[in-house]
Order: sequence, then structure tokens, then C-alpha cells
Amino acid sequence: MPDSVAGAPADEIARLDGMARHVGTPCGDGEMVWRLWGVGPPVVLFHGNFGTWLHWIRNVEALADRYTVIAIDAPGFGDSAMPPVPCTARDVGAIVAEGLGVVLEDLFGGKERARLVPFSFGGRLAGEVAVLAPERLHSVTFVAPGGLGIEDAPWPELAKLRSRMTPDEVVAAHRHNLAAMMIADPGKVDDLAILIQDRNTSRARFRMTSWPEDDRWENLARALPQITVPMQGIWSGRDAFAGHTMARRIALLKETQPDADIRVMDTAGHWMFYEQADAFNAIVLEMLDR
Repeated sequence: MPDSVAGAPADEIARLDGMARHVGTPCGDGEMVWRLWGVGPPVVLFHGNFGTWLHWIRNVEALADRYTVIAIDAPGFGDSAMPPVPCTARDVGAIVAEGLGVVLEDLFGGKERARLVPFSFGGRLAGEVAVLAPERLHSVTFVAPGGLGIEDAPWPELAKLRSRMTPDEVVAAHRHNLAAMMIADPGKVDDLAILIQDRNTSRARFRMTSWPEDDRWENLARALPQITVPMQGIWSGRDAFAGHTMARRIALLKETQPDADIRVMDTAGHWMFYEQADAFNAIVLEMLDR
């Protein structure tokens, strides 16, 4: 990364990471890593595919004013060890559910139930956790979840990262891809977003090709009717993955819980809680406080 990208943004990442308590729970041959901030009832943030806890960098402190914020690196991402592969979505969900039990016992003596806030790929894992361990959960607030058995909108052409690229070429590729798939307003693709994208993608070792094909397609759709805790949802009006299928995605959640609170951030892209952090924080806090 050029210094213009890696300087102040890297300091911001280090500052927030330095404020966190780090906890490890069993995962494959190593540990799954959980980062914790704040005090109050637990809120657990799940990142998206090719992500880490850094997806939530603009939300942690706002939520930590009222809650104990727990951000995961899912198995096979970031600082967490790989799960045994091949595997199923339920296998990976079990690792997360068991780790969540350890963390809740350590922090609260098992007396508090967690509010899950999963993003995109994270929704797949949270759905499995909700089926496996409803007694540990207060609610699930899905944020543009995947795994619903609905085709994605046609993807734009993405820039490929190649080993011989210069640092400036890497930055340009990340900038293009973020604007194409994650952030609707190109002006919001800033140096911090680019650094996060570079760090996240370089450390993502897990691939959904490790799962059976039906898990890759619809594992959350299969889980939804089995979830007994309250569910809510937040989508974005300019989500490059959902496109014209957003209404169908929302309908699946409504079929399971007709009274589910659903919000749509009309002008944001897929990574809405980074692009429009203040607006998202206000929405999710209102939903969690309820």
C-alpha cells in the first residue's frame, strides 16, 4: 500500500484494535478470535465474505456506548484459524455457536443473551447459530444477508489483483471493486475503505466451495423457518448483489416472521454501514434498543 493509503487509516485500525479485548475459542487446529469493546448487553457483529471485524470499524464505538460489542473474525478469515474442510454451513455455524457460549459465559456468567447483527455472508453463519443455540440469543438483525436461494444481480466486471502489480495499481483495483460492488457513492471509497479491503481480501482463506452446493445456494433460506428468536432486517436500495431481487429477499424474512421490522437505506450500497455509518448506527441502535 502507498503511504497515502496506509498512514492515517492504519493508525485508526491500530487505535480501535488496541482498545479491544481479544478472546480466543477453539476452531480447527487453532482459535477463532473475538474482539470486545464497551459494556452492557452483548451485540455480536458478523462480517461479510472476504472480510474481517474491520467491516465494522465505523460502527463499533457508536454501539459500544450502550452495548458490549463483540466483533468476530469468522473461521478461516482474518486472525481466526481455518475450520476443518470440507465442511457444511452447519459445521462452521457450530464452531461459532460454541465459541459464543464460551464468550457469554466468560463475560456474563451465561445470564445474558446476545443480539446478533450479521452482514452478507455473516447472515449465513448467524442463521446456523440461531438454529443451534436459540437459548443464547435475544434477536438477529440481518444486514443484507446471503444464502437465501435467490440469484444475485448481474455482477459488473471486477479488477483482478495480480502478483506483479505496483502498489498504486493495487489501490486502483480495490477502488474500482469497492465502487462496483460495495459502496454506491464512489466518493465514499476513501483510503480507509481501500486499506480494509486490501487487508481483508489478503487474509481470507475460507472459500464457500468447501460447502455442499445446496449450502452455497440456500443455507439461510433453509434455516429461517427454524429460527425462533425475533428477527429484523436492514437492506440497502443500491445493493449491487440484490439489485431487482431485494423485495423477494425481504419477503422470505417476512414469510417466517410477518411482524419483522425491515428497513431500507435507499441510497446506500451493500456495505451500507460503512458508507452511511451515522444513519446506519441510528437505525440499528433503535432496533437493538427495542
